[in-house]
Amino acid sequence: MPDIKLGTTTITDVRVGSTLIKEVRRGGTLVWVRSSIADFFDRDDADTMGSAWTAVGSPEYSLGVENGYARVRIPEGQLGGVFSLSISRAFFNTSALSGDDGYVECRPMSLGSSASIASPIDGYRTQVFGRVSTSGFTNGVGIEMTAGHMWICRRVSGTDARMSDGGTFQAGDQLRLTFTGNVHTLTRNGRVATTWTDSSNTVGTGSGNRRLGIRGDGAKDLLGPRRFSPALDYVVMG
Repeated sequence: MPDIKLGTTTITDVRVGSTLIKEVRRGGTLVWVRSSIADFFDRDDADTMGSAWTAVGSPEYSLGVENGYARVRIPEGQLGGVFSLSISRAFFNTSALSGDDGYVECRPMSLGSSASIASPIDGYRTQVFGRVSTSGFTNGVGIEMTAGHMWICRRVSGTDARMSDGGTFQAGDQLRLTFTGNVHTLTRNGRVATTWTDSSNTVGTGSGNRRLGIRGDGAKDLLGPRRFSPALDYVVMG
């Protein structure tokens, strides 16, 4: 996350009168956030997400950083194949929410590839989850993005499901899912896209389910192009 400085001094507390400022935006772009549960991916390219993230599973290709965005890192020049889909998950390990309620926000910078032979049904999915469990990333609730479309999604006992259709998004949109009790609201650029009420309380809560997590997909078609789920400019939970 980039620091805001006055000379060489990092600014950690911004107020208007007695009101604490929690975010600074340039237009619709988040440039600073008070939350410590955030990553702006403003670092050198890498094949992993770095020490602040714990990878889950062992895909052939994992989430990493490329050109300042998070996405699955598939090198050029690979042969590829029919079953080359890599699904990569990681959760933020340095801090978590102090309570069950909050939000996750992200900014996708690409629409993501449509379905292909390696992922013929769902296409290539990026997910940004709150309420993630530290026990193997088996639970969570969040935003799913595939080929310019988005949903509220959940993950329960290791199984993903789309719960409510949020319509389309464009690269550069600000997407936020707010979760308060069992009510989940997805907004796009501050406008409500859809809501979902978890009337059966299926999403895990409690101290073991308060992490930020992400999923990304990637593949290489046989003798064809590389394919990716939407790349992320930043993720934040607060």
